Amino acid sequence: MSSVCHHNRFIPGFLCICLMLVFVLLASGCTQPAATPPVVTPALNTTPAPPPAQTTPGVVEGKQMVTLTEADNGKTTEITQNTRFAVALAENPTTGFMWNATLSPGLELQSSDFSQRPAAPNMVGVGGTRTWIILAKNTGNQTFSAVYRRSWEPVTGNETAYSTNIRVVSI
Repeated sequence: MSSVCHHNRFIPGFLCICLMLVFVLLASGCTQPAATPPVVTPALNTTPAPPPAQTTPGVVEGKQMVTLTEADNGKTTEITQNTRFAVALAENPTTGFMWNATLSPGLELQSSDFSQRPAAPNMVGVGGTRTWIILAKNTGNQTFSAVYRRSWEPVTGNETAYSTNIRVVSI
């Protein structure tokens, strides 16, 4: 029997066999394939997906929402009954100035939100837009009005004011 170990007189046969066994064990451990996760194939869904939820800002019931701005101050706008519309005005509450809005009884406030303009991180004193979402509930002439002022200061009559007329028409 010819082996590598017999050529070397300093290594006893027993040690040579042990080294060969260690080599075989190491080699066999390295050649086993790695465990792979099972492949899962999803079942085909033959049911059509429901239409996506309405997520487009400013769009209601498939129609573009009317948004009134500073440019509509003093004007009259016609809105269909039971339709929502928006009023969006510049505001900077960090200075204490905020809009104090009043709606005639035929208009119903749905929400009032402030959205700050984009600014550098940690920047203070940044203004934005106050947006009211309003439902035109009752037909006839309605009014949205607002005064831009600091709540703790007395009313002088020189405050910035906004007023728009809403003519609510039946469907």
